[in-house]
Amino acid sequence: MNTEIDPSQLLTQLANEQSTGCLEIVHGSIVWNIYLRFGKLLAVDCSIQSLPQLVDRLRSLGYEQAAQSVKVDSGNMVWPELERLALAGLLDAPKERLRQRVQLEQISTDLTKAAFESLLWLRNEQMTWHPDRPMPIATGLNPPPSLDLAATIDYYQQRLKIWQKFTTIIRSPHQRPYLTNAKFLETPVPGGILSSKALHQIAQLMKGRSLRELALFLKQDELKLVQLLTPYLRHDAICLRDPAAPFDRLPLIPEPDLPPVNSVEQLPDLEQKLSIAPINRDLYQIACIDDSPLILDEMERFLGNKGKYQLTKLEDPIKASGIIFRLKPDLILMDITMPGINGYKLCSLFRSSAALAQTPIIMVTGNKGLVDRVRANLVGATDYLTKPFTEQDLLAVVEKYLT
Repeated sequence: MNTEIDPSQLLTQLANEQSTGCLEIVHGSIVWNIYLRFGKLLAVDCSIQSLPQLVDRLRSLGYEQAAQSVKVDSGNMVWPELERLALAGLLDAPKERLRQRVQLEQISTDLTKAAFESLLWLRNEQMTWHPDRPMPIATGLNPPPSLDLAATIDYYQQRLKIWQKFTTIIRSPHQRPYLTNAKFLETPVPGGILSSKALHQIAQLMKGRSLRELALFLKQDELKLVQLLTPYLRHDAICLRDPAAPFDRLPLIPEPDLPPVNSVEQLPDLEQKLSIAPINRDLYQIACIDDSPLILDEMERFLGNKGKYQLTKLEDPIKASGIIFRLKPDLILMDITMPGINGYKLCSLFRSSAALAQTPIIMVTGNKGLVDRVRANLVGATDYLTKPFTEQDLLAVVEKYLT
């Protein structure tokens, strides 16, 4: 069987049919082999897995002596051979270096889960079913542990929905966080709950490690770690480098799907859900994007009574993008520091559209630094308004571009 559909669909079918064999998936230069027995998941081999990953997994479980016993210089051996060699060596090692079968099973299962999650992010890749391909069994794990395939797929699909909430700032768990400036360790960040001591400890552990590696060292689920770091990423106290090779070849977290529209008749309902005020073409249309209702109310108070401006207030920056593209306002007032997506990225998104390429975009922020102004200019902002602002300040910048 050779096909091109989403892996989760085909794996669900194989689980329902209680199939035995190996599903091979090819994505560029990366190959996954998913071994099944009677619809159960035995193991997943990924061609870019390596012994250093196994060493990190051992250390995360507290097996430092076992980790030190693994030799990572293994030439051109492929992952199944590396895994068998490593687990065999651990099994034959002294008792204090991890002999018990239950511990071997835990490591093998953890590595399978790590490889399984990324393959579910593939879309319409080349897949081949090999019903007669045997699984390479690691020494001491015969029969190997198995996982309920349907339940595992469901679990990682639920995790994907959580990952997708962060796709405006994170595209891969293999991205590598780094501290932009040591001063941020002492500077409170809105929404940040980590103490200065905790930030110092995390900064010491970063050192080129990916989010996934960092989570292992901290013995923390990587999604929980991402949630903790998100406020610092939004305020650029922490930035992300691209994944290091070979993990830069793995699929990125897929963008969430837009709701389907099956017919033209559905469009009015969708527009109604956006809650956009009817457009009066005798007025200048101004879109105000800010996660603070107080700031939005202040803008409306200053501008709404002038008789020539009609405001659309938007608190959710992620939902705002779709509304802005439909509304096509005459001017956009936009906060820089917002949850989900910051003003810089949103401005860059608007500037990539021909419909908004010439629309005046005024960045509104409490930051007064020259660097912030330069960065706003780089992403295409027209002007800059500093909080707190007076009615005269706001009118001056609006009338500069609309009269």
